Amino acid sequence: MELRQLKYFTCLYEEGSVTRAATRLNIVQPALSMQISKLEEELGQALFERTSKGMIPTEAGEQAYRLFMPLLGELLEARQTLIHRNGEISGRINAGLIASAANQALASTLAYFVEHHPNVDLQVSYGYSQNLIDRVLAGDLDFAVINQAFQQERLNRIDLVDEELLVATGAANRLRVPAPVPLAALSGMKLVLPSRLHGLRIVIDQALAALGLEVMPHLELDDLTVVESFLRRSDYVSVLPATVLRQGLEEGALRGYPLDSPGLTRRMVCVHDSRRPLTPAAHLFVDIIGKTLATGLNAIHFYKEGASQDPDHELG
Repeated sequence: MELRQLKYFTCLYEEGSVTRAATRLNIVQPALSMQISKLEEELGQALFERTSKGMIPTEAGEQAYRLFMPLLGELLEARQTLIHRNGEISGRINAGLIASAANQALASTLAYFVEHHPNVDLQVSYGYSQNLIDRVLAGDLDFAVINQAFQQERLNRIDLVDEELLVATGAANRLRVPAPVPLAALSGMKLVLPSRLHGLRIVIDQALAALGLEVMPHLELDDLTVVESFLRRSDYVSVLPATVLRQGLEEGALRGYPLDSPGLTRRMVCVHDSRRPLTPAAHLFVDIIGKTLATGLNAIHFYKEGASQDPDHELG
């Protein structure tokens, strides 16, 4: 039994089609069919039923998939470890990031890799969390940095940061509500939020729904940098991650206020397909971007606390 045969078998099982599996593996169909036939001959039983609708796993095929998947993952991880045991990081990384993570941490992470690991080729894509998940599962991306609001059995998760969401306004905007801001008060505000496709909006809506609350924004914008810029020029209010507000808070162009208990937070995570272990280069990239995000959070505390301690106990 060869590693190649295990890879071909699991791919065919997941795709259910010789054509799709061969395309995903970047091989010709006869080569795939030949290796599957050899595996079936070695095991002494059919793993698939050939039908006009595709390749249907037999009972033996179902059992083989359950047994082979953990072994394949361990073998691939061991292979990567041995290849890179000389300590030199190389290879190619195809990463997907939600825009807020890219805006906050990507430049620093890329600068580190260019300087310290010039043999690593990088390709980075942006997108909504669900879109990035789909691309990870399709094999287009090695991993994605997303908001945690999405669940998928086939994904392994690495927690990066838990980030507080703040009520954000322009510096000239005064809101007549208590501080910290009650969650129920959000429904009466002139809000600009991302659309319901955006991972951050999903986090907000899910958290509020659990408390029996709902918000209906007056304006929806998916680009958080545009939202931040718009707040500076308007009387709108938003709920944004602390790191998105960092520059505006430092410049005095924005105000950021904590929400009353239980507050709102988002967890940023890295996800990758459990069938494809991360390479050493990918592991390093994820570690660095996580540390960069955490460093940005630590710089927010002073500005948030200063803004929330208003002498007349009102925001503004």
